Amino acid sequence: MMRLKRLLILTLVIGCVALFSGAVAQEGYGSSTTATPTANVTPTTEANVTITSPEEGASVAAGNVTVSVNLTNFTLVEPTGQPNAPGEGHLHYYLDAVVPTNASAPAIPETGGYVISTNTSYTWENVTAGAHNFSVQVVNNDHTPLIPLVFDMVNVTVGGNATVVNLTAENIAFDTDTITVPAGANVTVNFNNKDSGIPHNFAVYDSSLRSERIFVGEIITGPATINYTFTAPSEPGTYYFQCDVHPSMNGDFIVE
Repeated sequence: MMRLKRLLILTLVIGCVALFSGAVAQEGYGSSTTATPTANVTPTTEANVTITSPEEGASVAAGNVTVSVNLTNFTLVEPTGQPNAPGEGHLHYYLDAVVPTNASAPAIPETGGYVISTNTSYTWENVTAGAHNFSVQVVNNDHTPLIPLVFDMVNVTVGGNATVVNLTAENIAFDTDTITVPAGANVTVNFNNKDSGIPHNFAVYDSSLRSERIFVGEIITGPATINYTFTAPSEPGTYYFQCDVHPSMNGDFIVE
């Protein structure tokens, strides 16, 4: 009888150990299959180019016309025969040309003018009066277009009621305190900031109280140049211009 009791107790103990081991094994199996979240992958930002001057529909004076652009997410390098590399290349500027779209051929238009450049501005010389189209395209080191295409274009009237003003900022001062333009003229201000490391801009207001903003140009840090284009007020009178960063730089903007 005693031996039978011992045998029953031993059997009971072995059964409990087996059940406990199974439970542990079951728990371990469940934890090992817990899904691990997949990290989000941020796609590479694509290049972008925008013509900042002249603006679409602007009127500019005949002669030299400077096209300025804003380029992001792209590195300009000299096209010296190196292989294509992601995120680098150069620009093609076009005048009265259809932007090339063939991915397997150099971006050279069949008609119109084009130039190769590693600068974010280009000056077309001796542009005749009339309607013109200016465009810029981002291309690879081998001159083929980026795909998808990255370009911008503006339609501009050259000549007509247009006025060009040359303005320089140097030693925290403008080189003139009086600017005179025709009423309603399409004004281009060729602005040259010669103050190294110092930001300036050109802005026109109704008066020194600045109750009404007529035009506010982008602030640039010198040495740098930029072309501003805007339409002068149609009402003759004496208005006010200044540098918004340094309001002591100011003068009369006279509309006749």
